[in-house]
Parts: sequence; C-alpha cells; structure tokens
Amino acid sequence: MAVEALSSTADLEDAREQLLQSFAGLDESLLNEPNVVGEWSIRDVIAHIATWDAWVREVLDAAPQGAPASAPDEEAMNQRAQERFAGTPFGEIRREMRSTRMPILCQFAAMSDAERARPRYTMDDKLISADDLAESFIEHDLTHASEIRAWRKLRSV
Repeated sequence: MAVEALSSTADLEDAREQLLQSFAGLDESLLNEPNVVGEWSIRDVIAHIATWDAWVREVLDAAPQGAPASAPDEEAMNQRAQERFAGTPFGEIRREMRSTRMPILCQFAAMSDAERARPRYTMDDKLISADDLAESFIEHDLTHASEIRAWRKLRSV
C-alpha cells in the first residue's frame, strides 16, 4: 500500500474521530436540540453524514464496474437522511455512521496511487478522483465537527 493511501486513510480516520469527539458526552436532550448547525440538531447532522457516507460507499462499489457516479441533489439527499432516520435512536445512527466509514477506508486503502488519482466521479459537474472525494469527506467531517464545537462553546456544554 502506498504512503499516500495510508496518509489519506489516516486523515479520513482522524477527521471522523474529531467529529465523534465534538459531541462526546452530550446527553440525549442536547443531541436533539435544534439550531446547532443551521436548523439541524446534532442528531440531524449525524444522520446527514451517515447518509452521505452510504452514498460514497455506493460510488466506490460501482466505480470498478464502470458504473457512472454523480453527486445526488444535495437538498434531496439531506431530506432523505432526515426521513431515513426519523424515529431512529441516536445510538443506532452513531453506530451506522461509524460502521459505514470502515469499508470506505478499506476501499480507499486498497486502491493503487493511479486508481486514486484518476478522475472518475462527477460532483457538481466536475470530474474528480478518489483522492478529491476523500478530501471532500475529510473537509465535511471537520466542518461539522467545528460547527458542533462552536455551538458547545457558545452554550458552555
């Protein structure tokens, strides 16, 4: 396995760990409190991330078979996340978010440098590589982790 793959995989793991730590220790009422990230609660954010991780896993699974991969409509995807996890206990959503990332890490780490660098996914009408996709998910986790930490600081929780 190439050093770059190990580094990117570690960065994906680190970003996810920062996200998990951003809401560690909060009780259920705080996890469900609205307006943490926009109108969303932390629960909504985690459902959103679990849904996007499931999508990226589908994209990575389909790519070797030559299936086209394009980003879904962001609003529709976020609505699907809320519908999919409505009434689901937070612990179950968190478990799914954690378990969905591991196969992504394995798939990414198994790619050669050339496979990871080759643009083959379409996002926002732009052809991107697996490396680009990984970077966007690292940024996604870190952004939401930062937003949750800022909310916690503001609320002193």
